[in-house]
Amino acid sequence: MHVCTRSFSTVYDGEHITINAGECVASDHELVARAPEAFEPEEIAVRRAAVALAAADPAAREAGATFHTPRSTSERVAHDHVRDEARRANDRADFLPDLSRAYMDRQLREDSDPDALMARYVAITSDRAYFRAFSAWMNDPVSGGHSWTDEERDAVRRVQWLQRSMTLGTGGAGGFLVPYELDPNVVISSAGYVDPMRAVARVETTAYNEKRFVTSTGVTSHWYAEEAEVTDDGPALLQPTVTCRKAMAFVPVSFELFEDSSIAQQISTLFMDSKAAEEARVFTTGNGTTEPKGIITALVAAGGSTVIATASNVLATADVYTNQNALPARWRPQAKWMMNLSTINGFRQLIKGTGLTESLVDDSGPRPRMAGWEIMENSNMDSTLTGAAADYALLSGDYNQFAICDRLTTTIEIVPHLMGASRRPTAQRGFLLRWRVGSDVLVPSAFSLTNYST
Repeated sequence: MHVCTRSFSTVYDGEHITINAGECVASDHELVARAPEAFEPEEIAVRRAAVALAAADPAAREAGATFHTPRSTSERVAHDHVRDEARRANDRADFLPDLSRAYMDRQLREDSDPDALMARYVAITSDRAYFRAFSAWMNDPVSGGHSWTDEERDAVRRVQWLQRSMTLGTGGAGGFLVPYELDPNVVISSAGYVDPMRAVARVETTAYNEKRFVTSTGVTSHWYAEEAEVTDDGPALLQPTVTCRKAMAFVPVSFELFEDSSIAQQISTLFMDSKAAEEARVFTTGNGTTEPKGIITALVAAGGSTVIATASNVLATADVYTNQNALPARWRPQAKWMMNLSTINGFRQLIKGTGLTESLVDDSGPRPRMAGWEIMENSNMDSTLTGAAADYALLSGDYNQFAICDRLTTTIEIVPHLMGASRRPTAQRGFLLRWRVGSDVLVPSAFSLTNYST
């Protein structure tokens, strides 16, 4: 294979053909013979990309240097090549579910980061040599590294360089990045918990600690007489920021499990339950300071017409219609209901209106619906109406205006020996997983929340 180093156009077999910089063509292709100066062997292009990326690493610059180097065409070509390699690595990730691979492929296609950090993460941590090195370390954290081959040792060095460039610390401090195919932030799952947020929210993956969004209240149009001067209809642009918060999970594992199982291949399963349980909670009621901001927390803070108080601790048919009517028309086409199962069952026992006998909840289709909108169950929303405090039990809106941001990457550390109460070993080792994720409401007016309280 040869890689095009600059855009190249020609007429071939009566057809005008254009090859963009960074694209690969077969070595025996006629175009390579026609313009050899525009192509170079793929292995040279890969080396060139590695040199360009290394040069972009601040750690590789002379201490005290403050100059800024403009991005050159060769840098852009190198980054495009890394993104292509990352997408190929994602396609080869056999351990990932198909939905996870499709999601990451879309994230890589849409990523506009000029430093291509996400692509570099995927390309480097998906290396099978790193997977083997990680497995050896997991099975023997004390001396497993002694058995690494030269290829595996080089793979670990590349990942450590990636850790520095992403300001994640270094493997020398005891933490190792989880290989791409085992990363819980990539293996999207919520098994065991009724948490619809990842299914309906706007989910983004970032290589940085925060993600900025652009929202607006919309452009207002007007009608004008002939030759009348137009007004300034520019929208008020807002830039909500979602900050990724650090979470940790600790799992003790017996020596027997270390010895009798393929622990490295199973590590994502070990942590998935804990991660899913905690995220299910914070995406709904997270405080937004030490943890991601949950959708209920954000809407309560926004207040105003977003939160409707009933002054009652009893479900009523009118609550549904009042909530639905309060949602602005702009957000109704994509609107859905969200509530706890006990609330859904409470509305199932109510009729649509006076003189009618049909249940307020329509269960005739594949998913329950109410007043024309689909109902989603969220087991972390209020399940009982106490009357003594606020009970935010009924939520509707366009959930694309609630953002979840996964911060790559996930880091794991091993505590070689766990100690008992008498400070003696218990024949266990401990896994400490660290990951970052953030969430917040982008446009509060896209939701309508009912508060049942007296």
